[in-house]
Amino acid sequence: MNDVAIKVKILGLGGAGAHIVNAFDQQSNGLVDCYLLDTDAKALSGMQTVESHLIGKELCRGLGCGGDVDLAKQAIHLHREAISSWLEDADVIILVAGLGGGVGSAFSLLVAELAKKTQAITLGFFVLPFSFEGARFSKAENCISELRPSLHGMFSIPNDLLLQEGDADQTALNGFEMGNRWILNSLSSLANVLFKKGLINQDLGSLKQLFQARGGKSLFAVTSDTDIFDLGNDGIETHIESLLLNPLLHREDSPKDLDALMIVIQGNHSLELSIIHKVASLIAEKFNFKKDILISAHVDDSLINSLKICIFGKLEIDQVVESKGHKDDLFSEDESEFGETLETKKSPNPLKVHPSKLGKRKEKEVDDQKEFAFVDKEDNRGYFITSSTKLYKGINLDQPTYLRKGIKIKFK
Repeated sequence: MNDVAIKVKILGLGGAGAHIVNAFDQQSNGLVDCYLLDTDAKALSGMQTVESHLIGKELCRGLGCGGDVDLAKQAIHLHREAISSWLEDADVIILVAGLGGGVGSAFSLLVAELAKKTQAITLGFFVLPFSFEGARFSKAENCISELRPSLHGMFSIPNDLLLQEGDADQTALNGFEMGNRWILNSLSSLANVLFKKGLINQDLGSLKQLFQARGGKSLFAVTSDTDIFDLGNDGIETHIESLLLNPLLHREDSPKDLDALMIVIQGNHSLELSIIHKVASLIAEKFNFKKDILISAHVDDSLINSLKICIFGKLEIDQVVESKGHKDDLFSEDESEFGETLETKKSPNPLKVHPSKLGKRKEKEVDDQKEFAFVDKEDNRGYFITSSTKLYKGINLDQPTYLRKGIKIKFK
């Protein structure tokens, strides 16, 4: 059985990524292979349960890179062959890192490049700096643009969103822990799909159906660990409404249309089929999703009067563009022959009508103004990977004011 086991490799890159992956490894029961990579020996010393690797010891002397991306690139390239050997037999590769500094950005770019040479599904979970951090934020956004074409699914959490989700008086520690918890719960949901037998099962093939191509846009959202509610219909609707208000689903770059949607649900043994149906229906209605939904449901007896729900969605932008430009389309020859048939077929002679029976023709109004529009709806779908961030005195003007100033919006 070991020969057919699914091989999942999760790499924590840099301080932020290593912290999250170390926490996940403690609850994963050894089902996945976790690797921690950093140039800071002190940061790695407190993580004893995971396979840790001090990168670029000759260059950095175990003291870190100080945010120097070029130095981090030199350090990680010294271990290129070793990292490639870790990834070559993987079915799923997951990168976890904080972007904007040196190590997380440089390491993520190289690992994503090496993962692209494999047949594995490659996902990335990234934490972004606050928008007021200026150069670091701009560096992180540029890194996201470079990473996107190499990943099947990319999920990022800007620190600005933590201001929206938490209370006004929350501590910095609690705020950052919330972002880490979002990623941890998502990793746990993916592990359940791949390894755990559930009430409704999905598998590696389901993930391949969800993440069909590299590039495109992805989204995710998870419920809060502290949500406790009545399992009646009113409680379910309130719970789903809270989930759908998650700021991760309301970002400017979130896809508005989805090609694939997966919902992972966890509840105790009293979880009813009607509740699963209600959850899936409400979420599908929110996204106006009419295609097949991938639903995975599992039992977790530690949940009392609560559910854990995780949403993954994907818009395959690159795949749509390629399919439209494909010259060897299956139906292209048939359509051309059909067109020729219509052109060569003679139309019947029109009936003649006496001029006295015809009314006075109205001249068509000519509109000199031409409106620009795409003929095909698919052409309206896309993203700009080369657009630059508008910074004024270190402030990102592309971010809404309520995000920049940390104003929490309450829904009544």
